[in-house]
Amino acid sequence: MMISLGISGETNAFDLLPASDDKLTWLNNAITISLFTDARASDDDALPDDSNDRRGYWGDIDLPEGVSLGSKLWTLDRSKIIPDTLNTMHDIVTDAVQWLIDDEHLLAINVTVERDTDNVNRVNFQLDCQLINGDWVSIFRSHEVQS
Repeated sequence: MMISLGISGETNAFDLLPASDDKLTWLNNAITISLFTDARASDDDALPDDSNDRRGYWGDIDLPEGVSLGSKLWTLDRSKIIPDTLNTMHDIVTDAVQWLIDDEHLLAINVTVERDTDNVNRVNFQLDCQLINGDWVSIFRSHEVQS
């Protein structure tokens, strides 16, 4: 048995849930952490609240200089969901999961980003992942923008 980061039906938030101890559970956890941990913003990144808080994860201290775990999705929290925003989100998601290819956990990842048709403030991500054995699995996540 393994603990998985799943969506709780009661709170619609991430929660620790029991899951099978297998590669797909590990991959789901790795993608969730990669997308929804706040990566440190660069000096030239626009911040959503005009503050000086560039966030970041405290565990980055053990990573090489300039490397930050997570994604910069949080920097788009007050953005209007327009094609440019969707393109930026695509780039952010792709960057956040690239380590899974670099560290040879996956052979390839194809990212699709689209605005949710039921909730205008939500963006849906589909990550088609090619496993080392050549099989493909699709993982779905969403991110709500606070306009």
